[in-house]
Amino acid sequence: MAFDAASDLIDQIKAAGQRNQKLLIQGHSSKRGWLASSRGDDVLDLTSHQGVLQYQPEELVITARAGTPLGVIEETLAERGQMLASEPPCLAANTSRSGTLGGAVASGLSGPGRPWLGAIRDAVLGVELINGAGEYLRFGGQVMKNVAGYDVSRLQAGAWGCLGVMSVISLRVQPVTEQEWTLSGAMAAEAAIDLCADLGRRNLPITANCWYSGVLYLRLSGNASGVSAACESLSAVGLNRTDAVPDLWRQLKNHEHRFFHRENASKDDSTSDTIVGSRPKLWRVVAPPAAPVPSFLTTPERDLLTLWSGGLRWFYHDEADAVLDYSRAVGGWCWALGEAMPLEAAHQQIIQHLMAAFDPHGVFANPLGLGPKAASTFGGGAS
Repeated sequence: MAFDAASDLIDQIKAAGQRNQKLLIQGHSSKRGWLASSRGDDVLDLTSHQGVLQYQPEELVITARAGTPLGVIEETLAERGQMLASEPPCLAANTSRSGTLGGAVASGLSGPGRPWLGAIRDAVLGVELINGAGEYLRFGGQVMKNVAGYDVSRLQAGAWGCLGVMSVISLRVQPVTEQEWTLSGAMAAEAAIDLCADLGRRNLPITANCWYSGVLYLRLSGNASGVSAACESLSAVGLNRTDAVPDLWRQLKNHEHRFFHRENASKDDSTSDTIVGSRPKLWRVVAPPAAPVPSFLTTPERDLLTLWSGGLRWFYHDEADAVLDYSRAVGGWCWALGEAMPLEAAHQQIIQHLMAAFDPHGVFANPLGLGPKAASTFGGGAS
């Protein structure tokens, strides 16, 4: 199904501006639980604004409306042996509300192969945007060499809708690799991080890794001969081909892995029954890959999952101060899912300064909880 709802969106934005109302930008709401709830007077629904507008497999470019389901984009590409290399998550992959293309770009989230295959912002070639005044703006193009406004296009990745409503998005895509194998080996988290650092210095077709529950998993992708040769050499370090978890990388990409869906269970000593309570707090920590595993995790095999050679660490812990201290000590960044995303003061100033240009009257209710800041109060600084 394809439908252009841009004129309706513009009318709604202009009307909201005249009434001093706030609009909550909404697609499939698949990421609703990731940030603190936003409040708006009305919803700007993009789900009807969908459709693939242009797909040029030979040019490795796809252009689609922002409300197009991410699953439709992936299916369209798969038919021609291509993919979104950044592996943006479909957080409700088994439903028709798996997330939209606009939501994938706005959140800026990438999958397990990010360090090797790139982030979603790296794939953004051009964006058509509706600002807070209801003006239709175009930035970038459909080829890498067209750099006019290219930075503005990339700014949308991770902006969570602060800078306007994306209407049409052009992305660079990549061919699916000829061969993909998964290797695994039992080891502690610290040993896995050290091994990943060593393997990173070798010429190997690694495209993802993950450590969880005492096992390191490694994804090899490339031509058949290169993958086969790498598989042979890695047997010397205890990593061997496995089919034990055939859907592992899809599960990790879409956050369907059991790690992300656990609950806090305890035993009632008087009855021997299991009591299931609320899930402990889940943290997303970006850290230097060589950073030590946090000492406050008494059962890392249960509470920790690492990706990106240790650069991305997910773990459960309810003591926020301990996580914040750890993050600062290793030079990292942490965010508890469901809570406000932490932003440094300089970063906030930059975002608010940009919002003053794109949405000066604060028509869009964004989940970062920021409002536009007048240019006269902008103090400079860098993120």
